Amino acid sequence: MADTATWTEGKTFNDGSCRTYMKKIPSGPPWHLRVTRHGPEDGTFSDFWAVLGSNHAENELHSGPAMARYIPELSKATMMQAIDPGVMEVWSLHYALSSPFSPRTFTVLMVTHLEAVSPRQGWVISIPFDPKGDEALLSLEERGIRGRFAAVERLRELEDGTVEWRVATTTTIGGFVPDWVTSRAVPKAIAEDVLQFLAWMRQKRGKTAGSITEAGPSTSKAT
Repeated sequence: MADTATWTEGKTFNDGSCRTYMKKIPSGPPWHLRVTRHGPEDGTFSDFWAVLGSNHAENELHSGPAMARYIPELSKATMMQAIDPGVMEVWSLHYALSSPFSPRTFTVLMVTHLEAVSPRQGWVISIPFDPKGDEALLSLEERGIRGRFAAVERLRELEDGTVEWRVATTTTIGGFVPDWVTSRAVPKAIAEDVLQFLAWMRQKRGKTAGSITEAGPSTSKAT
């Protein structure tokens, strides 16, 4: 994440509250970064970590009856394997993309870690995972054109009590879509994710009457 300080600055979104950056990679699609800061009106570090650091993929999908998804395109999330439950898990994420794109499936190894430091800092890291060769895991993977993405999220509590949320990501959605087409759309898409997440947080906070202290219910899980 320290390397992101040298990335090329891009557009700002959400009335200037979301800054984006990019780093070109010679051997693949570029990396994109978004940086946002959040005051108490958006939530505390504990509020953010409760849904980003716990059941991350499930919370992207939903948080219970009548709750909107904060990633609307995510139609199903299946935990394929819990290597270290709650810390290191394999997930199959199925996205229903808008026309003309067909549904895409991204299978990732997701790792979460909360550092024992003050101010607090937490990480959510997702890297592509290939279940080929393991028939039991492969049977749990959602059907659809396979895409690949990697993401590094850092949630940091600043000295003034605000929260900084950094997300660096790179993706290729597979099929016949060139990487440059996907890359052009990423900055706006990751900025919109922030607005959707904050609206979802406000809705969840209203339903739980206060700070968010627990994650949403389980989706499909392998045992």
